[in-house]
Amino acid sequence: MASAVSDVDMRVVVIESIPLILRGLCSALEGDGIAVAAGTHDPLTGVRAVREEHPDVVIVDLDLSGRAGIGLLQRLGRQHPGPRLIATVSPEHDDDSLLLTALAAGATGYLLKNTETADLLRTVRAVRRGYLTLGPRVGGELSALLVRLVEADGTPPFPALTNREREVLRLVSLGYGNRRIAQELFISEKTVRNYVSAILPKINVSSRLEAIVSARLASLETAYPAPGSAGVDVQPQNCRTVAAEGDRCPEQGSVTCPG
Repeated sequence: MASAVSDVDMRVVVIESIPLILRGLCSALEGDGIAVAAGTHDPLTGVRAVREEHPDVVIVDLDLSGRAGIGLLQRLGRQHPGPRLIATVSPEHDDDSLLLTALAAGATGYLLKNTETADLLRTVRAVRRGYLTLGPRVGGELSALLVRLVEADGTPPFPALTNREREVLRLVSLGYGNRRIAQELFISEKTVRNYVSAILPKINVSSRLEAIVSARLASLETAYPAPGSAGVDVQPQNCRTVAAEGDRCPEQGSVTCPG
């Protein structure tokens, strides 16, 4: 781990709805030599602090009511693109769809609120240095996928796909099921399944969930529409919904890679 001395110039804003957790996060950061520019439970105050304090990292609570945490990530990404964003969530609210939605909204770090202090500090430092850090959350399959994406950096995304396959993959990456994709493209569900089966080996992944993450990290879409806008489900589907029959969700694990 980097020494506290090397991080004296790091500034962090913490936006956390639960006062006890807010105090704990701020205390852990300051205790290890990381400056907390602002700590607040109010999203609007947090946005103002980001605008005025110009932090390196912003920690955003995804447990804010009404999916406000995702909206806050999106707003910060649009209005204040400088700071790196870390999303935190209570273990009982954590699922694969939330992780993917947080990544799509601009987070480059993802942590459960019961994570060890050492993991929190490691994530903050890694994210500040430009690494995508998902903590003890993502398994070996996804880890291998991210490594492949890094190795392929600088090449056009998914050159092996046809235009139609790329469009199918774009809709898959938005969490659409086969029926919704069929409706969007005016084709049959069987044709969608055939496309998905052809796409997976072409992009070197083995499951639909890996395909979603691969497409999102490669920025297949030109932009991620805000929740409620045309073409995006307001409530993301869970892992069992978006995964093709027979696919497996990643096991618990951790991954850090340059982002």
